[in-house]
Amino acid sequence: MERIIGMLFDCLRAPYDVAHIYQVAVALGNCDLYLSGNSIDPNHKKIVSKTRSWGIEEIPSFRKFESLKSAAEHLHREGKYLIGTSPNTDNDLYNYNFTKHDSVIVFGTESSGLTKRKSLLLDDLIKIPMNSECKFLTLPTAVPVIAYEFYRQIKEAGK
Repeated sequence: MERIIGMLFDCLRAPYDVAHIYQVAVALGNCDLYLSGNSIDPNHKKIVSKTRSWGIEEIPSFRKFESLKSAAEHLHREGKYLIGTSPNTDNDLYNYNFTKHDSVIVFGTESSGLTKRKSLLLDDLIKIPMNSECKFLTLPTAVPVIAYEFYRQIKEAGK
């Protein structure tokens, strides 16, 4: 059985961010998607029309959780290892072993990322290495970078 790439988005609100996430999930073909908190309805008409304009007819589904805390508790009970994204860690994405656990990558909000309180709910943190002049990457930029590195490692490990 092929390992699944899990991605959890906390308080995802922008329709076009969701559309870009769908595009990545469809391209990879093996993603479990999760939403927590005050997130947009993933079937919002702007999301559906954008993804359909790209030729994506089958819209991936998200599992929804009331809060990041409830998502973390539920996913931990399922044996998932939660890896948050943050510029405030020394764990470089390209030196991180995603195949060590049944992992889910957790992305914070566009405006504030993952707060310290929310980061404490997770098992580990990673960052995308970048020039110090760039303080953050938007979800449509960060998600494909991280998802494809996760995918590359799974393929390389033959899992």
